[in-house]
Order: sequence, then C-alpha cells, then structure tokens
Amino acid sequence: MRVASAVVVLFVSAWVAPGQVSAASPGPTSSALFRLSDPQIDESSGIAASSFDDTFYTFNDSGDSARFFRVDDHGNTAAIYTLRGAKNIDWEDMATGTDQGGKPVLYFGDIGDNDRVRKEIAVYRVPEPHGPSAEVPWAKYRFAYPDGPHDAEALLVDPRSHRIYIATKELLGAGTLYEAPSALSAVNVNMLAPVGSDPPLTTSADFAPDGSRVVLLTYLGAYWADDVGAAWHRFDVPLPSQAEAIAYVRDGSAVLVGGEGAHATVYRAPATTESLAPAASTASPNVGPSAAAHSPRPSQALTTGRSSGLPIGVIILIAVGAVVVAALLVVRGRRTR
Repeated sequence: MRVASAVVVLFVSAWVAPGQVSAASPGPTSSALFRLSDPQIDESSGIAASSFDDTFYTFNDSGDSARFFRVDDHGNTAAIYTLRGAKNIDWEDMATGTDQGGKPVLYFGDIGDNDRVRKEIAVYRVPEPHGPSAEVPWAKYRFAYPDGPHDAEALLVDPRSHRIYIATKELLGAGTLYEAPSALSAVNVNMLAPVGSDPPLTTSADFAPDGSRVVLLTYLGAYWADDVGAAWHRFDVPLPSQAEAIAYVRDGSAVLVGGEGAHATVYRAPATTESLAPAASTASPNVGPSAAAHSPRPSQALTTGRSSGLPIGVIILIAVGAVVVAALLVVRGRRTR
C-alpha cells in the first residue's frame, strides 16, 4: 500500500462508531483461523480457498513478482507458484472459478491504480494448482474503463456465468461496480461496463460458491448482497486494521477475512443465510438490481448500519486525511525535483 492509502487507513481506523466492528476483534461466533507464518508473505492482498483440500491461496500486493502462495490450515506455506513472464504491476485481489470445461481456475486482478494513470488493467487466469511449487501456465485478459482510469482492489467472478466483475475503490462516496463482457478477448482490450455501485474504501469481494450471494469488504466493515447491482447490507466480521481480503470457504458457510502486514492473521466468520439475514435492515439506499444495471449512481453514499451514509466522524477524518496526503505528496514532489 502506498502513502495515500496508508494515511487514510490511519485516520479511519482511529474512529470506530458505536455498533461498528472493533478492529481485529472476532465476533462471538468468529475465530482466528491461522496466522501466515512465511515472512515472504508480507502484504497479503487477497485470499481464496482451495477447490481440492483445506489449503488456501494468497499473494502479495505490488512490489512482489508474479507469484502466489498455497498455505495450509496452520498458516504454513505449502507451495509457491510462479507465473513466468507475467507482471505484478499492482495485484489487488483474487477469485476462484471454473473454465468452460468445469476445471478449477484462479483469477488474479492486476487492477490497482492509486494514481489513476493506467490506460488498461489486467486479470490473469491460471489452472488451479494443488501440487508442489511450480511454474503455472496463464492467460491474460486486458480491460479498460469507459470513463477513464480508476483505482480498484476488488475482483469477483460469477460461478454461474464465469463473468468477471471489478469494484472500484473510492475514498469519499460510493465506487462503481463494472462488468466484463461475457466473451473475453485474449488479444484486444475488453471494455468494462458499469452495473451498480459499491461502498467507499472497498478492498475485496467474492461470490458465494453457488452464486447465491456476494460479499464485499471495506476498511470500515463487510457487506453482502443478493447479486451484483443489488442493495448492500452490513454484516459483522473481524476487521483487521488494514482489511484487504475476503473470500468464501469452499462450502459457502463462512467467509475468510485477512489484512496486510507480516504474519497477518486470517479470520473465519459465519456467512450462512441465518447469520446474514438479521442485517437486512441496514440495506443501503442505492438503486435496486434492475435499475442499477441500467442507471448506476456511484456518487450516492451507502449506509453502514445508520440512517444515512457514512458517519460524519469518518467523513471528517477521511477529509482531513486527504488533505494530509495531498500535503505529503507535494512535499515529496519538491524533494524529488
């Protein structure tokens, strides 16, 4: 994570409203699953459950090579897989899925763009490995936004249609959820299309294994929806100070939540119909699924369990953080001249 995001996290994490999830504090039915033991995993930015066994996959944010790790249920590295010839410009999230033949695959979203200067972003797809460390074959799909560059950290793939979605990350106000074409070109740039909105500070997202629900993580908490473009509802998960990863477990009964940093802890929180249903009253006021698909309103704030938008304390702190970030960037720019 770069300076700008780090400062925002500092200001946001300094304020926790009544009723919000306390930082790194599991709920009564949540638990710390394991701690990543490998010092090479120092900026875990996404996580996914294996389709074959009880292991998990993760990877480092920008600054690392194009590789990912398989870890066991104690947090120990079981294998390291390399995408030879690929690049990790700013990998931010990962997703699971299947190819057209039904074989498990993994997706890695090279979608980060803090400075909003990338003319195109990319998603890598690899056959899901489960053996020892090795190089893995990969396919690369390039994407562009219809309205110019965006920073994004959330990648999700619908298990029913195999369609890719990317949710942008906005510091103030809602982001936009974009949909990839149903048929992807591996040669030309694929144009994304807006289909809905997502809460501010979105860092990760995932579909339930059967496609019945979508979950999304932000620095302030987690949300669920019945589908992409539907209203978001708040639900409780353990929240690390720099929450960067959320994913369903293989049977869909729970979600994994992780954060960046060396030896980060991965938490497990229930995500059944019963555990999510009570949060339905915290639905966001954004447009519903049918309207959102045709008329997204990314500027409209989503609620965090209160009657309106983000709590004013968070808005003020983020605004102050943005000013501090701007000042830091100006100072850094002058020093490099």
